[in-house]
This record gives sequence, structure tokens and C-alpha cells, in this order.
Amino acid sequence: MRFLSLCCLCVGAVGLAGAPVRALDHAKYTLALRDFRSGQADAFAGLSADSEEVRRAAVDALRDRLVATPQAPLASQVGARIATVDIDTGRLLLAALAEAQASSAAEPVVRLAKQKDAPLHIEAALALAEIDGAQAVPLLAALAVDVPQQEAAVQALTKVAGSGVIAAFIAGLKDSSLAPAGRMALLKAATLRNYRELTPTVCTLLRDEALRVEVQKALLKLARPEDLPALKAATAGLPVAPKAVLERLIAKLEKPPEK
Repeated sequence: MRFLSLCCLCVGAVGLAGAPVRALDHAKYTLALRDFRSGQADAFAGLSADSEEVRRAAVDALRDRLVATPQAPLASQVGARIATVDIDTGRLLLAALAEAQASSAAEPVVRLAKQKDAPLHIEAALALAEIDGAQAVPLLAALAVDVPQQEAAVQALTKVAGSGVIAAFIAGLKDSSLAPAGRMALLKAATLRNYRELTPTVCTLLRDEALRVEVQKALLKLARPEDLPALKAATAGLPVAPKAVLERLIAKLEKPPEK
């Protein structure tokens, strides 16, 4: 699962990983899962049980229902419970929502991701990449400002999908209040995704010295002949060296294709 791999990367980086997980009592887990699936027991109540087997069975029963009906009200109810359960159970619930791509859970997950003092705010931002890509973009860009989370944030930004994602990338790149590391994460992800639609916006960042090298890398991959007006406009006022790089790219794009 993509979310779990990203989460493990990020958790390792920030030192949230706990002690090795003990082996579950399989018989106890199986009985609890049977009761939750049959409706004889309440899975939401099981999330706060003293027994780890019961908690895990409750999560798995809810995951089954989420995957089957990701847009049902259940998703937002699960999202609202994440902040009320223990960290390990909350992490599993986030993974279940990400697996189901349950966009109806976006609101509580966004709230959690914005709470910088919440233990799971990083995992919430990573899960949001699969739950609601457009809302995840600014949160992931902000997450990339912290060095330990940069790689995980860029990886997640390469996976976000859904309506409004490209517009969110553009807004992030134009946001001068976002730290350079966050905008560089957006540039790296846009380049990896081959987001050619962003070239005109990327051109406007050439005057930012902190971003210039990453901008040049992005333009070398993304620029097309139709971007020539934006590229030429971007040369104005540039220092000699970056201007020369841009002019070579312009000359290359102006060259007629070989027959």
C-alpha cells in the first residue's frame, strides 16, 4: 500500500516508530473480527478496547466496509475517530481511509493534518494524498519544509490525483509565503509527473535565486515550443549565467524538428 510505505519512511525519519509489535493472539482476533463483521459487536466501540486483538479486528472490519463503500458516511465517521484513539490504531485507520480513497473523510483528515502538535499530523497529510489530492498539495508542500519529511512529501506529491490538483500545484508555486523547500518539493514532483502545463508558472520563478537551479532542471524537461513566449519573457532581468542557460533552451526549442 502506497500510504503505508510513505508512512514508514516518514515515521522512521522523525523517530515515531515504537517498540517491536508483539504477535497477536490469532484466535482472539478472529473471534472479534467475526463479531464485528456479523454486527454482533460495535466496531467503533472496539477501537477503544483494552485488547490489541479487538482493536485490530475493529479496524479491519471497518476497512472492509470502507473499501466496499468509500463514499458512504462511514468514512467521515472513521476520520473523526482518528484523533480519539491510540496512535497505532489511528495510523491503521488512516491507512484504511487511504486504501479506500475515501474522499468523504477529507474534512477530518485535513483538520488533523493541520494540527502541528498532533502525533499523527504527518501521517494524516500523507494519507490525504490518496484521500483528496488537491487538498493534500499545500499540506505536503508545507511538510517538505522540514528536512526529515522532504522525501516522503515529494513522493506523496507525485501520487496525488483528482480534480484541482494542477491548480493546487500552480497556487503553491506562486505562493511566495511558502518556504523555498516547499516550492522546490512542488517543482521536483511536477517534473517527475511531467506536468508540462506548469511551464509558464515555472518560468516566473527564475528570478528567485533560491529556486533557480531546480527551476532550470524543471524547464529542461517540461518546456515545449508553445512555451517559447513565456521562456523569452523570463529572460528579462536574469543574471548572465541563468540567462545563457535559458537562451540555449530557447534556441533548442526554436530549431525545426529533423525530418
